[in-house]
Amino acid sequence: MRKINIIQTLILAGLFFVFNSCKEDNTIDNPDKTYSNSASFKIEEGIARGEMLIVDAYHIIQLAIDEQELLQSSAIITKEKLDPNQTTTYPMVITVDFGGDTLSYFQNRFRKGSIRAEISSYWKDSLSNIDIELNNYYIATKTPYYEGSEKKYFIAEAASNMNIKFQNKGKTSWDNDKLMTIHSTIDTATIYTTLGSITYNSVSRTSYYTQGLETLDYLDDKTRNIIIGSGTASDSKNTWTWFARNPNSSEEGLPYYAYNRDCPWIKSGDLILDYQITSTQKRKSIINFGPSNQSSCENNANFTQGGVNIVISLP
Repeated sequence: MRKINIIQTLILAGLFFVFNSCKEDNTIDNPDKTYSNSASFKIEEGIARGEMLIVDAYHIIQLAIDEQELLQSSAIITKEKLDPNQTTTYPMVITVDFGGDTLSYFQNRFRKGSIRAEISSYWKDSLSNIDIELNNYYIATKTPYYEGSEKKYFIAEAASNMNIKFQNKGKTSWDNDKLMTIHSTIDTATIYTTLGSITYNSVSRTSYYTQGLETLDYLDDKTRNIIIGSGTASDSKNTWTWFARNPNSSEEGLPYYAYNRDCPWIKSGDLILDYQITSTQKRKSIINFGPSNQSSCENNANFTQGGVNIVISLP
């Protein structure tokens, strides 16, 4: 297992993760403890990274059920019956522990913390319920950049303690198809990123499995995701209220974002984000994860502000 150390610092009542640059040996400790300017905090970054954290957690639990051997070099996996006296495999409790003091590297990400899930029945079964609990769960990717001839890395990171409820609704209708549908909800949760924190208040998401459900190979699984969410976002100066949703037929953009399990990151699609500090300070932006025909796998999303395209690195 490849492991590295990380510095975490508690700032006031909130947790802000260190903005690091590093050498190629994968050490991401930063003794200078450099923090980004709070004025540069973008709510778009927090929402995009939060979505990545949620789909990643569900992906990890699915792998722990179906492809446990893929995780065993990076995490400790524990499977228990919910009731020790039950004669059936389900309901089951799965814990995937990536460690508390170090980061494990798996599927292009550094990780720490654990994911615990109570599972009523196999996740592909209609009416299966999975309640996921993230415990100090942290994910990060490294994107190389250069200062002159020196190669460094930008760290995109996100972390949270949160509870997510997933329910298999069976096959429902969407876009003239009958597709297996997973509905997820979050009541309240806070996601910490490098530049600030995002609080989710009442978020719901519907994932439609458009491909791969009938095969044993998880890499061909594809989903289209519809989200409605709201909450607050905070840096050291401001607290914003936000509302996120997918585009509708009268707006430019894809009416969903796509997550394909052959790529570790959200691959394509759009989210519309509205947010404000006061009634006169409002903004709308479209977070784009990539075009619908995108074939490359990149840990990027982007949005446009003042005519300038701004790239978000996904953890």
